[in-house]
Amino acid sequence: MADNSNRSERLARNRIPRTLNGDVRTLKVERALAELRRGRAIHIQGKEAGMLVTALETTTPEYIERLVELDAGPVLLAITGQRAVALGLAESSEQPWVLHPAQPVQFAELAAVAGLAPRPAMTAIDLDSVAVAPCSPEVVAGLNLAKHGRLMPAICTVAVERMAAGDDILSVTIEDIDYFQRPRVEDLEWVSDARVPLSGHENCRLVLFRDVRDGTEHVAVLVGEIDKLEPVPVRVHSACLTGDLLGSLRCDCGDQLRNAVDQLGAAGGGILLYLAQEGRGIGLANKLRAYHLQDGGLDTLDADQALGFRSDERSFAVAALMLHKLGVNRIQLLTNNPSKFQQLQDAGIEVVARQSLTGAVNEHNARYIKAKLERAGHLPGDA
Repeated sequence: MADNSNRSERLARNRIPRTLNGDVRTLKVERALAELRRGRAIHIQGKEAGMLVTALETTTPEYIERLVELDAGPVLLAITGQRAVALGLAESSEQPWVLHPAQPVQFAELAAVAGLAPRPAMTAIDLDSVAVAPCSPEVVAGLNLAKHGRLMPAICTVAVERMAAGDDILSVTIEDIDYFQRPRVEDLEWVSDARVPLSGHENCRLVLFRDVRDGTEHVAVLVGEIDKLEPVPVRVHSACLTGDLLGSLRCDCGDQLRNAVDQLGAAGGGILLYLAQEGRGIGLANKLRAYHLQDGGLDTLDADQALGFRSDERSFAVAALMLHKLGVNRIQLLTNNPSKFQQLQDAGIEVVARQSLTGAVNEHNARYIKAKLERAGHLPGDA
């Protein structure tokens, strides 16, 4: 008896704490994102209801069949309000919608309704047999999680009760997801830095920041000598692989990037924040899908919304956190995008002045720039 008692005491002393791998809520949602990216279902629990959710982009027809075989209820398709408007199912994009497709579920039809295809097109889709209803909070949380994972915002859902202990389905709550999506200064780590001379600007230093929530990495480029006693010139630039690296003519991002560095250097010093927010926050895969829709006649805003996204999915809260980490709170902002200006102000950064930033206009990007000026509220000079 004594031996068993001692063994229990030793086990209690050596028990691994639940916080060994960090915040439990963040850890669960991080793992849930990995499950969605791998095409597996997760369970989202609300106050009263629960939903099995899988991302349509990464799942397979065979997996949908397995969901049907659960016999827990109909397999439904959830899409954002933007996609519903594009399909003519709704007049306003404010409310996401859940669709009740005809049974048995046909994967190809789900993909067509969601706008998911290697080369998507806004073709006529027979929706006569589809019933439409507002999404539950659990489904809305699932759509937001798909967006955070840079997946198409279209998910298959099945209503279920609370998951039983031991099930191999990862379960998270709406509260977990809400908590995960709020960036905090403690979530951003200063990982490494080094002197990196740039062409024409040899006095430069790069600082790599990592968001511990999902491993996303952002870079601060410190150009010249920075005087923190005065408002620091700052450019907040979202990554654009096609424009920044490959010199794509479909946008003016590469020109903006290089012109920003030149302007910071001409000012004697400043900071360029390079954010991992490809395609205004929708990711590279979806940006290429949007390009195909643009080739079919849509402008850049309508193409994004046809895929189920808002006209701009970016958040500049992380830019404010990077500036705080760098000890910079008063800036001159190089931008003609009022949203950047306002979001940084709201995040506690004092923006004392704005400087325009231009990019070259050509036959391939003229319509893109026109849409940003006339529809997205950007000011002349574009940013």
